Amino acid sequence: MPWVELPHTADAGLEITASSVEDLVTEAARAFYAFMFGEVSLVRSVEEHTVELECMDLLELFVSWLNELLYIYDTKEKVFSPETIEVDPKRARLLAKGNLHIAPSPARAVKAVTYGGAEISEGPPWRLRVYLDL
Repeated sequence: MPWVELPHTADAGLEITASSVEDLVTEAARAFYAFMFGEVSLVRSVEEHTVELECMDLLELFVSWLNELLYIYDTKEKVFSPETIEVDPKRARLLAKGNLHIAPSPARAVKAVTYGGAEISEGPPWRLRVYLDL
């Protein structure tokens, strides 16, 4: 399993590992959705979607990525499944193209992905640690 849930007194933590920065984007989305929904099986694509992010650094990029996935769920009740991912680690830019799917019922509510305790290690292997405000 490329991710594990981290114990925390008030929030929940995720630690995600991957062999490349693009794979870390994909695995972070999978871990986030698995935490929120349990097992996610994307049944029906409802529309194409693009996510573009530009941040100050890689850690902000990954926290923003997960918060963008939460925003999509909160505003559209959809799950974003990236098909193509381009990341420029030096400029902290991300371009993800994929599809929106109807979201399953959440098992756990997430308010936000936070910077407290968040870490990223460039790889390989790449490693991301984030905490979720529940």
